[in-house]
Amino acid sequence: MKMRKSQILMIIGPLLLFALFVMPMWQITLGAPQYPEPLGMNIWINKIVDMNPNDLKNINLMNHYIGMAEIPDFIPEFKIFPFIVGFMIILGVLFGLSRQRKLYITWFFMMCILGVLGMYDFWLWEYNYGHNLDSHAAIKFLDEFGNPMAYQPPLIGRKTILNFTATSIPTSGSYFLLTGIFLSLLAFVTAKKEENYSKSWYIFNKKKTTRKFELSIFFIALLSSCSIEPKEINYGSDDCHYCKMHIVDRQHAAEIVTTKGKVFVYDAIECMLNEMARTDVEKYELYLTNVFNTPSDLYNAKECTFLISKALPSPMGRNLTAFKTKELALQAKIEKGGQLYNWNEIKTEFKVMR
Repeated sequence: MKMRKSQILMIIGPLLLFALFVMPMWQITLGAPQYPEPLGMNIWINKIVDMNPNDLKNINLMNHYIGMAEIPDFIPEFKIFPFIVGFMIILGVLFGLSRQRKLYITWFFMMCILGVLGMYDFWLWEYNYGHNLDSHAAIKFLDEFGNPMAYQPPLIGRKTILNFTATSIPTSGSYFLLTGIFLSLLAFVTAKKEENYSKSWYIFNKKKTTRKFELSIFFIALLSSCSIEPKEINYGSDDCHYCKMHIVDRQHAAEIVTTKGKVFVYDAIECMLNEMARTDVEKYELYLTNVFNTPSDLYNAKECTFLISKALPSPMGRNLTAFKTKELALQAKIEKGGQLYNWNEIKTEFKVMR
């Protein structure tokens, strides 16, 4: 199955979190006139390291004089952060493979919640770091109210603490993290558009299919109505198209089917021939007639043999009878007398021009 654009976005988003294992998330620096190059630390998901060699050692040395605790290179959260990140990567990829839009936005909100909790934990760590001071510190600074001064770094941005400028900013790992979260939201929006497009395409195809079906039914009905095939004569109720008399005789009735499938019935073969003599026979497709030996059945008149004999009267007085085969007609002629005709000859007899 072809992978959708939304799926690709949803899978790439979580995979970007792998950057947290190879890049720091956050950076805090301390700048002062006596330090031409700021001191700093890079915070990863599982450790805190020097920005430059011995930066943490120098920061801890300064903090010792004002009563601040040492910055550890490891905190309890570092044990669980890698597992949380790994779990969210796997979960996000599985959600992407699922093709379910609701799961995309679920992962997005989960990451947002984890992000807020992570920032709160970071702020809490900074707060404790800047407020829980050693009462026996060698140097104590008081604020304007006479209370011990706090040295909490900013959560994000810059802050002046005595003659130091503390800067706290996200770094490359956080940018990858935010990009991954954004891609999951983009995947959700894209999936919604894809679903709307699929629904529109389905409705369009459904309407198109319905139209095709309706046209098919129409043409089938049209073809059915125009089908060129004989119709059974209702003896005793159908009227002759030529003389308008009821069709009763089952040995002499006839029928014409036009090229458009229209059917005309006649109470005698001579009525059919007289009709042909006064109309355009090119519009006729089938000529059918009863035969003497098998009453009621209709046969192709072009293949029949005809006998005009006074001993075999027909309904309209021309004494014209059809036979299925020439042999049967010849036998009837021997018994009844008369003149035999094939189809072309009988048409000539009735002055049918074509």
